[in-house]
Amino acid sequence: MKDKRPTKRFAAPARAGRPLRPQQLLILAYAAAVIVWLVYVLVGSAVMLNHKADGTMVTRTLTADDLEFESFVNYDDDEWHTAPVDEPGWYLSTDNDPHIIWRGEAWLETAELDAVHYLPSGSVALYYLRPGQTEYSETQKVFARVSGENQYTFDLGGLTVTGLRIDPDSVGGVPTRLDGVVLNPVQPWYLRFVPNGGQWLLLLFAPAVGAAFACLAVDVFRKK
Repeated sequence: MKDKRPTKRFAAPARAGRPLRPQQLLILAYAAAVIVWLVYVLVGSAVMLNHKADGTMVTRTLTADDLEFESFVNYDDDEWHTAPVDEPGWYLSTDNDPHIIWRGEAWLETAELDAVHYLPSGSVALYYLRPGQTEYSETQKVFARVSGENQYTFDLGGLTVTGLRIDPDSVGGVPTRLDGVVLNPVQPWYLRFVPNGGQWLLLLFAPAVGAAFACLAVDVFRKK
């Protein structure tokens, strides 16, 4: 007599070692980027707290008395030029490469230039010296980002400097009122987790490029 009981069917086992789909690779790449970014921020925060504890990282405001000026004319000392506004602290750049120089040693994450430009200034940049260096170079140059009204912030990322040179304009003949240079300005803690412009680009595009190369490598391996 034929057994009519239903037979149990078993699905074939999934093939082991099946490569990830492109969407999965992309998700993994972005997840890895987020983890790397968080580790980077946390390590940087620990280093910053250590420098604060040993006193090498301080917040300090530099005035004109703390700085040196090259290719600048102080309107208060020049009878041939008149400041655009009748108030002290105005300078006129006399060529297209004026410098504001600070000589000293500090551990810096950021520096901030507070200045009013009466005319368009072009690019605003900062150069820095590391211990043992005496000459500024293009390899140690940071462009400013506008962080507020008449505020230019330079992100140095946390390093020891032995001198700073700020180029507040690149066109010459620009009346500028210097309100000060702030070393390590106080910022909300959560801003440490917000990437700057270049870091945003890296976080957005590097994982996608990495996932694309991984897909190509998988295809080549499978064809072999």
